[in-house]
Amino acid sequence: MRGLVWLAMVAGLAGQLGGWADAAERPKLIVAVSVDQLCQDYLVRFQDNFAADGAFRRIEKEGAGYTDCNHRHAFTVTGPGHAVQLTGTYPNQHGIVGNNWFDRASGKDVYCCDDPTVQLLGLPAAKGVSPRKMLVETAGDVMKLASGNRSKVFGVAIKDRVAMLMAGHNADAAFWLEDNLWTTSTYYRKDMPGYLRVLNEPQCTEKFRGQAWELLLPKDKYHNTGPDKNTWENPPKGFTSEFPHSLADKAKLTPLEFGDLAIISPFGNQVTLEAARAVVEGEQLGKDDFTDLLCVNLSSTDFVGHAFGPHSLEVEDMVYRTDRQLGEFLRWLDEKIGAGKWSFALTADHGVAPVVEYAQQFHLPAKRAPLGKLDAVKTTLEKLLREQLGVPMGAKPLVQKVEDYQVFLQHDHEAFAKPGVFSQAQTIVRDWVLEQPYAVAAFTRDELVTTGDTKLFQQVQRTFHPVRSGDVLMVMAPYTVPGAKGTTHGSPWRYDTHVPLLLIGCGIKNGRFSREVSPACVASTVAELAGVDYPSANAEKPLAEALGR
Repeated sequence: MRGLVWLAMVAGLAGQLGGWADAAERPKLIVAVSVDQLCQDYLVRFQDNFAADGAFRRIEKEGAGYTDCNHRHAFTVTGPGHAVQLTGTYPNQHGIVGNNWFDRASGKDVYCCDDPTVQLLGLPAAKGVSPRKMLVETAGDVMKLASGNRSKVFGVAIKDRVAMLMAGHNADAAFWLEDNLWTTSTYYRKDMPGYLRVLNEPQCTEKFRGQAWELLLPKDKYHNTGPDKNTWENPPKGFTSEFPHSLADKAKLTPLEFGDLAIISPFGNQVTLEAARAVVEGEQLGKDDFTDLLCVNLSSTDFVGHAFGPHSLEVEDMVYRTDRQLGEFLRWLDEKIGAGKWSFALTADHGVAPVVEYAQQFHLPAKRAPLGKLDAVKTTLEKLLREQLGVPMGAKPLVQKVEDYQVFLQHDHEAFAKPGVFSQAQTIVRDWVLEQPYAVAAFTRDELVTTGDTKLFQQVQRTFHPVRSGDVLMVMAPYTVPGAKGTTHGSPWRYDTHVPLLLIGCGIKNGRFSREVSPACVASTVAELAGVDYPSANAEKPLAEALGR
């Protein structure tokens, strides 16, 4: 009887950790793709123009799609959103609370991947970067650990932070573009592989010089019908707000300047997928008995979205081209890895808000810089705190910094040494924020280390890290955007949190599912496909419907 119970327990554990009893049925290669700033809204509004041989139609026919996938942390920016996907947890645990965050000790902002102990290959003057600031491991790290480093794990992206935060601490390498060259950090390896050195000779975007980004479809097919020539978009220097966007008259631009412009177009996705193919072939991914992982980010959709906004022809055209580029990539995987031998998951790090001036035309309560100039806010709060706490003016401020979504107090100020004063100061700041016209919520440090039961509180709490976050975190109303031009993301509102979650390939069942899920579910799902345990801080269950459970 004891033997039967033990066997039942082992069978249950195998079902939890692997999905299949037979390792031969697992994918040879798992590809995790994050399309930067891809909103679920685009898959709804633009679906009639997706190509028959594109990725989205193929996944609809053969794969799984989740229509209610939302990020569950509040400050939806690139670094946190990509760390979420393969760690399976949120900024309060993985520690990547922003692309940058304020370091109290130095009094300066730090980059989420800064690491002065390492260097970039071929670019010794550039700042060193690594994934060391991420506090937990990824699914790829677990795959490496479980296989004794025989599973191969790589990351590829234009943005350095994305390649590293998706691939993880023990990846074989993460590659990104720096000064228009594919590079990596000495954290991962000491030399660049030949297959990427080839792409760097000449610099990988130079081949687009003399070309133009034109509309893929006839203009009357597009759903974004606002005027192409307008004043609310914020095109990069060298482009206008109108199609076509020519790269033909840019002879005077240096290779670096030209490359920075070329990646704000579908050409950026093209060079990224070219590098991804080179990694698969050069590293012989998917060619042995141990499942490999390739993490890919298509960053150019984010560059275009910031500049032109979600209701532009540029963004819509980017979505159509991304659909076709990924469709071609899936066919290439069929050829190189073998049909039925790979798995593919796609999601995004965040969505994006409408351009304020565009939203105002539709009578939405949109507003730029809802708190006004942050230096003025800091001055106001400093004066208010000193008045209410009875602290005379002095050289050392009570307010260390004010950001768009949080306020940092000077923790070591002598005024806060008295019992209860620091908590009182948090409350004063919170209450001032709540009096502002566009404020929806504000929470103190004292509140965020306790338990709250509202959805918005929990979103903010998942963003809060006790060392790296501020002392009062705030949420502004929908359609409010910091910054003077273009648009951005970073809020807990649905246009920023609602992203696609699509899967196809080995081990994936066909279906369309409406259950609310998170991009963090990718980590445990990848682990199930690879037959390993989940990352240690994983907070989300795998996508059971897609796995046929």
